[in-house]
Amino acid sequence: MRLDLEELLSGIGRPRIAVLGDSMVDEYVWGEVERISPEGPVPVLRVARREHRAGGAGSVVTNLAVLKADVRFFSVRGDDSAGERLVRMLEAHGARMDGVVVEAGRPTTLKARLIGYVQHANRAMQQILRVDEEVKKPIQPKTLAMILERFRAQAHEFDVVLVSDYHKGLISGSLLAAMREAAPRVPFLVDPALREDYSLYRGCNLICPNRYEASRASGLPCEDLAGCARASRKLLEELEIDSIALTMDSEGIYLEERGGGGSHFPTQARVVADVTGAGDMVLSVLGLVVASGGKLAQAVELSNVAAGIEIRKMGVTPIGREEILQELRYEGHPGVSKVRKRDELIPLIQAARESGKKIVFTNGCFDLLHPGHHQLLHGASREGDVLVVAINSDASVKRLKGPRRPKIREEERMFMIASLSCVDYVTSFDEDTPIPLLEALKPDVLVKGAEYKEGVVVGRELVEGWGGRVAFVSQLPGISTTAILEDRLAL
Repeated sequence: MRLDLEELLSGIGRPRIAVLGDSMVDEYVWGEVERISPEGPVPVLRVARREHRAGGAGSVVTNLAVLKADVRFFSVRGDDSAGERLVRMLEAHGARMDGVVVEAGRPTTLKARLIGYVQHANRAMQQILRVDEEVKKPIQPKTLAMILERFRAQAHEFDVVLVSDYHKGLISGSLLAAMREAAPRVPFLVDPALREDYSLYRGCNLICPNRYEASRASGLPCEDLAGCARASRKLLEELEIDSIALTMDSEGIYLEERGGGGSHFPTQARVVADVTGAGDMVLSVLGLVVASGGKLAQAVELSNVAAGIEIRKMGVTPIGREEILQELRYEGHPGVSKVRKRDELIPLIQAARESGKKIVFTNGCFDLLHPGHHQLLHGASREGDVLVVAINSDASVKRLKGPRRPKIREEERMFMIASLSCVDYVTSFDEDTPIPLLEALKPDVLVKGAEYKEGVVVGRELVEGWGGRVAFVSQLPGISTTAILEDRLAL
């Protein structure tokens, strides 16, 4: 665990951050792929649900809002339902949207991703198609003037300005120059678009291209670390900027600082679900740390950690400070992505259910993990497709077991359970019973140990009421946490 990074992130207040960039809406259409169309060699997607998220620069705004920054958005949107949806989504996160200007006749960019659960591929998720609705023509001069006017009115308040360029017609050299003039002492950090000419970013403090973007802009190959270093140095000099943070996919980030040389920040090997949003997350965390006065090297390290979390998720998914802190504390732990808060778990379970998966639930204190627990959890996993394990919080255990329990604190108990391959998700509950959690998740199967078979099963009526069932797993005789503790005390 990097204590300096944990202390840095824990000590960040609420920096004021401006985001300038192209706004768009990402639509995710989830469904089941069961056959090929008779009309042509294409899969048939039976739609189960749709989800909308803020995309483009809007995902940076969302990230920062979830990371508890005071964020203001400067952009352009269309006078349409997608634009109105974007405003509602970002305002719901607490972002200020008074810098977003409506341009008549220009649609809000909408990117629809069709994602199917493939039956023959062990129900793996697979993106089938992406459909884009957009216009890339330059923004009208009067629209740019309105955005600039609104920025100037607030420029003195910002700790950092983040530029998220998707090459949709908003970002230009003249606009960036005018904004830097309006905020001369504020750092400008840029996530550049895929362009051959990076001269419009000249004079900004930092750019964070990926290796393909850096290669195209510099004309140098970025296939390895040495190539990334050469490309970074060339862009640093040509653009008269202070720093480059070049993202290298699974190889981490290369940082080149003027007068400070280059540094490579590798990342750990990870299971990649979707690389979408990783670049936005890098820019968001860089901005959060720089706005708070942190060192650039620390900002790169934290953004590297956050991007590693992001690529384990499907689609652009915002990440809070606590999730990054958790990753720092348990870096490399096999169960880190399984531990979820209740509000995070509910949509994941809903999505799994809509895709046809059977949800299994069991609960307990799980203090001093022992063979009896293994027996219960492995048995529970055979009752369905997704096993959710809910553990009593520390306060709940004390009320149930007495002031000397638990022996292992809540977070460690959750990660012990999460490390088991048979477990899909772990969460906790602070109540004396799991009934509120059962009501929220509505599992198909509630699993208990066989010792409860002739007694009262808390939640039975609820689960059976919505068509679920209760299953029992045989118990290993004589093994329990209490018995183990009493034997130890007897010694």
